[in-house]
Amino acid sequence: MSELYLVTPALLHADAFLPVLEQRLAHHQPAALLLRLAGGVAPDAAMAVIGVIRPLVQDKGIALMLEDAPELAVQSGCDGVHLSRSYVAASVRDVRRQIGDELQLGVTVGSGRDDAMRAGEEGADYVCFAPDAPDGAEETQAVLALAQWWCMMMELPAVAFAATPEQATALVGCDVDFVMPATSWWDDPAQWAL
Repeated sequence: MSELYLVTPALLHADAFLPVLEQRLAHHQPAALLLRLAGGVAPDAAMAVIGVIRPLVQDKGIALMLEDAPELAVQSGCDGVHLSRSYVAASVRDVRRQIGDELQLGVTVGSGRDDAMRAGEEGADYVCFAPDAPDGAEETQAVLALAQWWCMMMELPAVAFAATPEQATALVGCDVDFVMPATSWWDDPAQWAL
């Protein structure tokens, strides 16, 4: 059965998002939450956001993953780091060395089977399939098919991104390990039926 993997909007401050987060987590139990920080956020501001969100998430037994900031993930007590397609500061192997074996490492691999296999070989704990253009129907179908194949054939867990509630339903139906709904999930989780 698929588990829920939530992703925050890109946050500069936690204040406005915190009530929404508290309300949603009171009714939904995701396996993990991917925290996205706004581009250019200063390190002290980033630590402040993490400091507010981390206990709220971790106290509920939810893994807190930080996007594209391995050093900050280690320093702030996050459960792991998730590398997006745009992360180019270091290889997956180098990030694995940097964070050690204690923290989880996830890697977004788009719709590439070879990229997914390479990420696994370089130390990823899970891969995330997501279309580069979420509104492209053809690529979305390719991601759906690849996620389904991957979860049947491979041991490495997979997260699959769903841009719409319909895509999420299709992913749950094919028993993908984790479904990551788009950030519009926060507006109305009831639409997603996850």
